[in-house]
Amino acid sequence: MENILQGNKDIQAVFAHNDEMALGALQAIQASGKNIAVVGFDATDDAVKAVNEGKMAATVAQKPAAIGEMAVKTADKVSKGEKVEASIPVDLELITKK
Repeated sequence: MENILQGNKDIQAVFAHNDEMALGALQAIQASGKNIAVVGFDATDDAVKAVNEGKMAATVAQKPAAIGEMAVKTADKVSKGEKVEASIPVDLELITKK
């Protein structure tokens, strides 16, 4: 992240593939003194805390129970020879400061 910040002076936001990467990016951003919005993915306890403290803009929470339910329903359809979609999205939740 430090190299990205040095090479790109106009960054306004960062989206990380997971919260650990987002928290690492946040550390580099804070060290640089810049004000850049950071959004992570996974809604880990540390990331939710950082969001509630106003350090991160948001994190995205997956819904494991919904994913599991959809997987079982889809597996049942497949086992019965029914056609299923190649991609089956499951709703996510955007976690922002309360």
